[in-house]
Amino acid sequence: MFITVIALISLVVVIWVVWPLIRAKKDVSPDLQSVNSKLLETQIAELDADLEQGVIEKGQYDAARLDLQRTFLETATESDIQPSLHAKADPLLIVLIAVVLPVSAYFIYKQVGTDPASIQYLADQPAGSSQAGGPHGGSSGNDINAMLVSVREKADADADDLDSWRMLAQILHIMKDMKGAEKAYLHLINKGVEEAEVYANYSDVLASQEGGILVTSPAFEWAKKALVLEPNHQQALWIAGTAAYYSKDYGQAKQFWTHLLSLLEPSSEPYNVISENLKQMDVESSAK
Repeated sequence: MFITVIALISLVVVIWVVWPLIRAKKDVSPDLQSVNSKLLETQIAELDADLEQGVIEKGQYDAARLDLQRTFLETATESDIQPSLHAKADPLLIVLIAVVLPVSAYFIYKQVGTDPASIQYLADQPAGSSQAGGPHGGSSGNDINAMLVSVREKADADADDLDSWRMLAQILHIMKDMKGAEKAYLHLINKGVEEAEVYANYSDVLASQEGGILVTSPAFEWAKKALVLEPNHQQALWIAGTAAYYSKDYGQAKQFWTHLLSLLEPSSEPYNVISENLKQMDVESSAK
């Protein structure tokens, strides 16, 4: 009975929150998008100058540029899927998003058990985001830390509780604890989990620790395994293309990134970034 009541309450909350967001136009703040884009251009221009002056080597330049682009793409993707709440959102809607959902998710998890969806809202928030914490921030961080303690206890208590291990890996990944996330994802894989998302996330945490990845890197192998299961997985396509680019295998890099490009909205910033990468790669390959 309790679970039924919780399910009904959750359904009402989800409809209350999601329906207005679905109806809202995806009017990502042009100011924020413009600032991020200009910042990327400025940072890459500085890298270009350092390379030209001999301050850094070509390998360092490539690594730094791709790292900047990766951060930008993550930010742009998060912004692109979240409609603007600055002017059109009902204040009550903002309260529900900022307070009710994170707190409810935690207590529902404590009562009901290991439902991976119970942390989906928190997982969708960037680490340290003030959006989920309201104008003063901090709420989301406290909630996700409390969730981490609870999930870790459940996972440690039962090696076969794969839902808890999956949530543990996801939370640690969001919190940028790459070593911890790596161990949790590997635990899932060793337990026989075969999911594109798990493989791609495992590839991502490996790549983030390697700096520059090659086609001989484990991160590349796991990205390819993810693509076998889900050929259109965007994160896996980006990682695989990056590894091929680092390895000077421009043909394979072009194949991965062109595929990724076909999945992106032509007017989006990620599309522009990938397009520029492909153009630069053509210049580099033709110069050889």
